[in-house]
Amino acid sequence: MLILAIDTATPNGRFALAADGRLLAYQPYNVTGSYADRLLPLIENLLAGAGRRLAEVELIAVADGPGSFTGVRIGVATAKTLAWALGAQLAAVSTLAAMAADLLQAHPERETAVPVLDARRGELFAAVYRRAGGWVAELHAPACLPPDAWWERLAALVPDVERPVFGGDGLALLVRQDEALRPALTALGLPAPRAWSAAHPATARAMALAMADPDLRSRTVRSPFALVPRYLRGADAELIRHLDATPVAPDQRVDIHIGRPPQEGAP
Repeated sequence: MLILAIDTATPNGRFALAADGRLLAYQPYNVTGSYADRLLPLIENLLAGAGRRLAEVELIAVADGPGSFTGVRIGVATAKTLAWALGAQLAAVSTLAAMAADLLQAHPERETAVPVLDARRGELFAAVYRRAGGWVAELHAPACLPPDAWWERLAALVPDVERPVFGGDGLALLVRQDEALRPALTALGLPAPRAWSAAHPATARAMALAMADPDLRSRTVRSPFALVPRYLRGADAELIRHLDATPVAPDQRVDIHIGRPPQEGAP
């Protein structure tokens, strides 16, 4: 099975191609501005570099948020459109889950991961995950909270806050820095080696490889008509205009897309 994985939820784009648990291509791409005119050429170049064609893709995995509103929308809309047009399966996972999966792969000695994204407005998108086979399981679901509120939740959930691996561009806001470092983190003294990184993990690589697992696919495959982005909060434009434009949850009776091409004469 040829799997294309897409993460445009942050300016740190991640794209990967895998087949049967083997990575064929991986491309990080840090974008300035919008992905709108870059995403399809990036996908085409990724496929060409691996000697594969778009028509061969059988499953598209996408990070469905949280993250940048525009980035999430573009990635999800592109993944849905390609899946429908190609008759491919569509799988969606949280951006934070994909971050955690790659963080734990990079740190096999750790069992817990805390992915953190700067949500702006003095808030963080974060979650807590544990290792679960080749993927992750939630210990705390993704949420958007101020840094202090997130730290309180983390301390209550994970008694030893030195044990998780932390990653993402919201890291410094969560743990603070230098003399302002959280008191619970100063026990080892400074400096102290820690499994922390502010870089965006290789999310697409983690997704592309993990989707070789039939169980994960069965839990994450969605109909292109049923998938809506996972924003976690309203956009600035909504707040300014006192609107709620969050997508309404689709009717659960929508069948899972199985890639049947439209019949001749069908509307």
